[in-house]
Amino acid sequence: MKIHCPLPASHRKATFDRIYSELALHQAVIRVYSKPLFTWRKALGRSHDERTLYDFAADSLRNVSRLHQRLAQRQFSYRPGIELKFNTNGKERTLYLYPWEERIVDLLLYRELTKYFHSVYEPSCYAYRMGSHGVDSCQHRVEALVRQMPRPLYFVKRDVADYFPTINHERLLELLAQWIEPDDFLFKLLRQRIEFEVVHGEEVVTHRQGIAFGTAIACFFANLYLTPLDRRMSRLAGVKYFRYADDLLAFSNNRESALRAGEVMGEAFEELRVASKPKAHRDFFFGRTAGHTDGAFEACDRFQHLGLEFRSDGSVGMAREKGRKIRNLFRFAFRRKQKRFRKTRQPMARAQLAVDIARDVVENGFRSVAIIDYYLKHVNDEAQLRELDRWLAEEILAVAFQNGHKKGNFRKLPFRRLRAMGLPSFRHRRRLLRHGHLESSFFQMRTENLIAQQQRRLPSARRETAGTDSLQTGKHRQTKLVRESAPC
Repeated sequence: MKIHCPLPASHRKATFDRIYSELALHQAVIRVYSKPLFTWRKALGRSHDERTLYDFAADSLRNVSRLHQRLAQRQFSYRPGIELKFNTNGKERTLYLYPWEERIVDLLLYRELTKYFHSVYEPSCYAYRMGSHGVDSCQHRVEALVRQMPRPLYFVKRDVADYFPTINHERLLELLAQWIEPDDFLFKLLRQRIEFEVVHGEEVVTHRQGIAFGTAIACFFANLYLTPLDRRMSRLAGVKYFRYADDLLAFSNNRESALRAGEVMGEAFEELRVASKPKAHRDFFFGRTAGHTDGAFEACDRFQHLGLEFRSDGSVGMAREKGRKIRNLFRFAFRRKQKRFRKTRQPMARAQLAVDIARDVVENGFRSVAIIDYYLKHVNDEAQLRELDRWLAEEILAVAFQNGHKKGNFRKLPFRRLRAMGLPSFRHRRRLLRHGHLESSFFQMRTENLIAQQQRRLPSARRETAGTDSLQTGKHRQTKLVRESAPC
């Protein structure tokens, strides 16, 4: 069965000429170059060509000019990549790593196609979008509706099992032909990306299913593939529907509408040849009164969506495993500084060191700040945040006195004194975020921190003349191969 998801009559199909420009290429290059400012290991990722980003940037102008010429003359062709296996929280994943020229073109196509088709996506699609769309917008909207809508409220929650590795190429190419001119160079490039090649030893293998997880363009394909489902869900009256990547949530006050939403999702999954993840396959409801039951929907008073726990009383908290995730950010940070703690013999000095490390996690860590602030923007459970604040204080005291979590430690070093030493507060940071005092300040904060780090490393005689180090100098400091990158 052919899947129909045509463009509106007012929107033309994309061609290479309509989306490509030399300016767009340079913007993609700058975007790639900027990542090492925050996570320097990104620049060290190598594919089979053994070149890092520093190698590419060593002759940046010539390399980018050559890449532009190959694209403008329709001579660019994707080379194969390599597979990297890694484990995230017990889940095995395969990351596909390509040479830097391919990664730049991937990012270029993703950014330009996402902009070109922004108005074609349904408003219910929140992932991999430009502008105000994103996880924060999605969660704020879900929170407001769940709090405002009367009970009973019926929910349908689905998640695609192994989404990226199971996307069907035949179905995806059908959809792509409805959005891209099939005879155009752009379609040829995207087809190469769908039927991607990987080096296995001496052999090059072409994948016949799935899309290359870890490439930027895979995010465009992920949105395109589920757009037919979004279109069908938008036609259901009385149903509130949200999709973030492959995570689906629909709810309604009307029981029959909610049941129909589940049917539509099932029909679309079957046509797209994907399956629902059993653990996330749920039909449940918030009842008007306690004890209300329903044969088709499970009665409950809370559910998890994108790491947050939405409750029937309108409050929002962190899922238990997400609270553990935040605690682990501090545990791992303290563990990385074990040598410094062993050299520091005085408990008060160890406490100050632990406080400084905790502040760095909350205020300066690129990954940790993003994780912590995401939850603080949405959680309104003051008791949960108070408990997290107390845990952090106890953890710092345990590190300082080296005797575990004991209430008696507060007699040795009171909570008020910890605050004076700079102990961060989750509740206080949440208030700053809610009132906009920390909004858009992270990049400035991170830049200032990087400058301070560089100044500490340089001898005082060179500080006045030292400028910002270019990407070119980085390759001379590499001592080992680090194959690391990040998925889209």
